[in-house]
Amino acid sequence: MNVLSEVNPLSSAAVEVFYNGCKLTPAPLIDWTVEPQFDDAGVRTSDLNRITLTGTVLILPSGSYEQMYVKQEELRTAFSVDEADFVILAGPANKTLAEGTIICSGLKPKVTSLTIPADTQFQRIDYTVDLEDQVTVSGVSGVTSSLSDQWTFAEDPDSCTVNVTHQVNAEGIDGESDKFEQAFRAVKARLGIDKLPLTLPCFVEPNASGAFGFTHPSVAGGGPIFEVSVQREEVADTANGTYSATEVFTIVSGVPFFFNQRTESFEEDAAGVATVTIGGTVQGLGRTLSAGEPDGGPGFARACSGYINSVRPQLKWDASGVYEKYKEGSAGSGLALFNPTALSVSQNKCRGTVDFSITFTDDPSANLPSGITSATCSVSIVEGTRLKVSHTIPFRRLGNIVQDMKTTTEGSVSISCQAQAKNTGDATSDTNRAIEYVQDEINRLKGVHANPANFVDIRISNLNQQLSDTDLTSNVTLDMAFVVDLANVPDINSDISLRTL
Repeated sequence: MNVLSEVNPLSSAAVEVFYNGCKLTPAPLIDWTVEPQFDDAGVRTSDLNRITLTGTVLILPSGSYEQMYVKQEELRTAFSVDEADFVILAGPANKTLAEGTIICSGLKPKVTSLTIPADTQFQRIDYTVDLEDQVTVSGVSGVTSSLSDQWTFAEDPDSCTVNVTHQVNAEGIDGESDKFEQAFRAVKARLGIDKLPLTLPCFVEPNASGAFGFTHPSVAGGGPIFEVSVQREEVADTANGTYSATEVFTIVSGVPFFFNQRTESFEEDAAGVATVTIGGTVQGLGRTLSAGEPDGGPGFARACSGYINSVRPQLKWDASGVYEKYKEGSAGSGLALFNPTALSVSQNKCRGTVDFSITFTDDPSANLPSGITSATCSVSIVEGTRLKVSHTIPFRRLGNIVQDMKTTTEGSVSISCQAQAKNTGDATSDTNRAIEYVQDEINRLKGVHANPANFVDIRISNLNQQLSDTDLTSNVTLDMAFVVDLANVPDINSDISLRTL
């Protein structure tokens, strides 16, 4: 809201006067003259309102010429638009009406003159504005025989916003040569979100919960209103002198030029592997695909910026919150937050939207370090056993003779690891990243399963490495042979004991 003077003791007035969304402070004196208009038959067809505003802009405590010029420019800007809303409201010092009560509204006059007389221009600027508005006998402001100006407000619970549909219809006066032009001018002057009446929306809230009230943007601290849709409609009937237009807006509370609507789901399979999926749409605020905006306009740019800088970095924490809420027995995240198993993004420049879907899981096999897209490792252990030799004796009815050699066979440990790196465009660095990951895993598993302290002797029998800078993969197999004490080998007369980590 433009305030045409500095804060001063006179600002607490009984009435407040607005034109074109600008508040005139202090409120000017108003001279109002009504001139009835009659047709050739002497029938009253309309009233011509001539309104003269005589006011003063105060600049306290003092005013340089530069300050004076800025205030003059504010006056010229405020009254540079014809057929804007002229509104008078009850002020804070009003004794009979509550502050903000409408005293006069519905007039959309033309500005016939703005006069700022020559003066010393010190601490004040005097001005005079002449306005003219023709109202038909039906009470319609402007030269039309009929006019409707309808606002529809509907809460959208999916996006926590309010969809605003504005429809304006007008018909020119019969018998006039410019009947259609009259209707066209009347409708055009009323289009735009800045024409939203000060008291609306009254009941509808700009989010589903009603947690945030809505304040008109012409009031200091007012809520943001953005034109989102490119869906505008207009119907022109030049033969019958009618014209109508429909425009769509979205009212949003407490968001930085974009909002997003989303769904969050949690699934857990029979093995206890949980999956969290978050999908949604980021809607940029502002008109899209305007003239000269082949890349989608500000609406699409804001959607991209909102997704990249705000929504996307927060998704892993949002997924963690869903996981903690629904994962039974969850103690700490455990979710592979930094490695989504799936991510898809699509964009629509015309609608100014970015759609996304991202999936996280607590499957241990998916919990990989940065830069690795897939990896598998396995360990195979063949235990040493008590060595007995079987001798075949021909024609012996009792079968082979088994001889206990009082020693053990060699056991073996085989570790296999495979990994594929993420493609960054540098095949050498990517392949080396896969090799380094496999190397670390081989050494980690060797330390767990091939600790020399657990064997009489252990040695490497084979090391096989394969790599591909085309597939960005590394495959390694490490084979080791070991010997254990005879007392520690499995015995048929005892329970089998398996190795643990």
